[in-house]
Amino acid sequence: MPYNARVEVLPEPAQTKLDQILSRSKEIRLPATEQKLLSDLVPGLVVSCGLSRSPAFDCLPVVSHWGERTGESSAPDPAATIKLSSTWEATHVVSEGATMQCPLGAPSWALKTHGISPLHTESSKFSQTYSAETKTLTTTVALARRIDTPRTGGVLGAATDISRVRNARVADAVDCAMGMLSDAAELLAARNKVIETGITEHLVFSEVHEAIIPTWCSVRKPLPPKLSGVALSTDQATIDVLAGEDCEGPLLNTSIFSMSVGYNRGVYGGSISGLWAIMDSGFFLDYSIGKDSAAMAGKLASTFSEVAAIAEASVSAGEHITDIRIVKGCNYSCLRQKTIIEDIDPGRSRPCIVIWNDLARLARYKLADAVFCHVYYDGGGGEQMAAMAGLGCVVHDWIDLGADIACGEICNIIPTLTGGSLEEEPLAEVYSLFMGAIIWYRDNDRFNPAALCILFTHCWQLANCRHRPISLLGRTDLDTVSRGILPTVPQERPSLEHFRACGTKIERSERALINAEARLQSIVSSNPLPETRSVVELLVNPVIAYVRGGNSLPFESEFVGAVLAAEIALPQGQKIMELWDLTIVMWESGAMWATGIASLCYTHTGKFNCDRARDDLSGTTWS
Repeated sequence: MPYNARVEVLPEPAQTKLDQILSRSKEIRLPATEQKLLSDLVPGLVVSCGLSRSPAFDCLPVVSHWGERTGESSAPDPAATIKLSSTWEATHVVSEGATMQCPLGAPSWALKTHGISPLHTESSKFSQTYSAETKTLTTTVALARRIDTPRTGGVLGAATDISRVRNARVADAVDCAMGMLSDAAELLAARNKVIETGITEHLVFSEVHEAIIPTWCSVRKPLPPKLSGVALSTDQATIDVLAGEDCEGPLLNTSIFSMSVGYNRGVYGGSISGLWAIMDSGFFLDYSIGKDSAAMAGKLASTFSEVAAIAEASVSAGEHITDIRIVKGCNYSCLRQKTIIEDIDPGRSRPCIVIWNDLARLARYKLADAVFCHVYYDGGGGEQMAAMAGLGCVVHDWIDLGADIACGEICNIIPTLTGGSLEEEPLAEVYSLFMGAIIWYRDNDRFNPAALCILFTHCWQLANCRHRPISLLGRTDLDTVSRGILPTVPQERPSLEHFRACGTKIERSERALINAEARLQSIVSSNPLPETRSVVELLVNPVIAYVRGGNSLPFESEFVGAVLAAEIALPQGQKIMELWDLTIVMWESGAMWATGIASLCYTHTGKFNCDRARDDLSGTTWS
């Protein structure tokens, strides 16, 4: 299995239970000759049920965010034809897990009723009501019919059948993934036409056109090539972290470890996050190389059947595990089909961009493309959670901006948020708005999974040996001191429109760097965790010194181990607070601004979407 840990001798009762789970997983998994579409990633019979996350299952020191969404509204979906309504009742669940936040148990929401009906009048995409009399929460979502095409390969129909019978929240989260696949199929076809003809393609929800790389930014070339993330770091700090987690096989890869164990331990803190890490590590391998390897695909399938067997054996978390494995399995299935479409005709790269006309649709698309459907589900769902988990992916796409444009990637959201411009002022405004969003969440809702996924994406980028943010920073001579960018912090929870540049003049001065330095000093003087202090000493201090005019930066191997250790550190609450502040320092200091602008100078001579471990991947195609 992809999550390849060292075998330990367990006490007899625990070993017996493990043997039973592994035996059951083989029964759940259908033989290859009998498998149906998606049954490898969503094995077993799916029935109506459901259970929210709870601090009884993880180390997040807050109860489920579901009950917070009753005062919010989402714009209607004109294409919606059906309504799903699920009623949840408050319940107290027994603690379960190795690093429990609440040993005496904690609250959760359990499914009481679930129904599907035709939608006769236009209604909000997502809405909730709470009844104080019955102490129940009713979630209603309006969804469109997803119609398969030869390119989507039946995945939409299969995901529909699986998710909509489960409950409204699972259906809503999976619908984000189905929408992503459906829209990606259209966007990829449009992009290929643009590359062939040079003529802009107009779709109902977006337009695709050639991009002109701006000339206002400059760097010292050659730029470090964007890599697949399939890399090892042999520095002692990284070796110690991996040894401490008993890692073997693929988990020795820093990107896979950071994206699976580091990311999930970061967001959830332990316990149940190990199951999410099992599935995520399997997906990463499949995304990179699995679709061309029957053996790898088989290992991925066994991963999901093992999680299904664990759900059956669980004392109290089983239905929540099942919800998440369905959401993740469908999300992965849609992404896998998208990569198949991408690789059918991998033509030669040519710069192009996509500009969406519907931010709500884009946010749902992007959170699914980033594999965040499950944190959207845990965060509470609805338009504002889609805004953070989806448009908050500025954190990811900022670093990837130039590379994505150069190699014909269709998923970068920055051009939409700038109105199609790659000029300095709208880019700076988007940068300022993103900083404001993460500061708002740090101050007001720091443990929301839909926000934490953005925080730990930043950590992953620093530790994945793929995106090269610090190496890119070292190629620039931008004035990030007197031309620093101040954050635009919203008064309320960031909406979809908060992330879009609208011509508002932002403050640019040395005050941004001064604020970042003050925040950093506050971290250092507050007795931070040893892992946090190491990140400060090995990464953040040298970065700030470089921004101030220094002439050296650390190599990736000098700080990767420290970042990995910080991701998995405990206690969870203190770690989260310190990493929010370090992330804000990296952005407000101007370091990440310089990184993104440097990426705009990339040129690429390879094939489309060359960021996976395909046979055409080569660092020599980037310059």
